[in-house]
Amino acid sequence: MLSIHGLEGDGHDHEKHRTPIQALSLLDLEVLEAIADESGIPLPPGALGENLTVEGVGVQLLAAGDRLIIEGGVELQVTRVRPPCYVLDPLSPNFKKTLWNRVGMYASVITPGTLAVGQTITVDRCGTGARPLVRQPKEGCVDGGDFARRILRELPSHPASNGASS
Repeated sequence: MLSIHGLEGDGHDHEKHRTPIQALSLLDLEVLEAIADESGIPLPPGALGENLTVEGVGVQLLAAGDRLIIEGGVELQVTRVRPPCYVLDPLSPNFKKTLWNRVGMYASVITPGTLAVGQTITVDRCGTGARPLVRQPKEGCVDGGDFARRILRELPSHPASNGASS
């Protein structure tokens, strides 16, 4: 179940994430798989701390304010770029330096509801901010935005419906 506060039973629920603008973290399956291939580290959905792994959406190409309407009535709004954080350390100490602008986005929950694997996602590109939304990497870190854009370039430019997994 998804509420305005996030996913019920979220294993990554800690003080830093308890805010409605970071209720949910989203990551493209295509980017996750490319990071796994690049790093040689097996990364199943959820491995990078994301709550929702989506396929065919191009989350990393969206702007703040863009909306995801999920089959069944759930609606999300992209709020900000998710920076790499300490949850990645057990996988690779380098991830915090190399995954800037390719580890997904945070979203607020506009309409709560139930999520299920395979639900259709419609993207409403109604945001007015920079597209894609990016975040300035910390000193000594690598901007992975080009990596994500290269991986997602093959997606339809205006996907009408897409698959989701959690």
